Amino acid sequence: MPDAVGVIAAVVVGLIVVWAGAAKLLSGESWRSTVDAPGVPKLVLLALPFVEVALGSLAVVRLWVPVVPVAIAGMLVLFTGWILMMMGRDVAPTCACFGSRSIQPVGWRHVARNIGLIALAALAAVG
Repeated sequence: MPDAVGVIAAVVVGLIVVWAGAAKLLSGESWRSTVDAPGVPKLVLLALPFVEVALGSLAVVRLWVPVVPVAIAGMLVLFTGWILMMMGRDVAPTCACFGSRSIQPVGWRHVARNIGLIALAALAAVG
């Protein structure tokens, strides 16, 4: 039987990731045109919302545990690494993590949020 903490973590991180992907999809072209992501291929930006919705949905219904939570954590590690790399270069690209209405320069707040989400994904993977 799954651990209650793991189930709750999976549902929470899954819903947040679905929300992020759905907000991007609903924003449409306005999201892609406002995102300033140096070094990120356009194909990745096009696929990202679909990947987020798919992974988040699978996490919510607890399919393919621990693969899906580990994939979510990996995606968040990549995002966080990119943010830290940009900050290290004194570049402040914009992030629209939750669609075009959430546009702001990336910073430590994004790093902290991602670390929290990575921890939730880890709990979901083992719980």
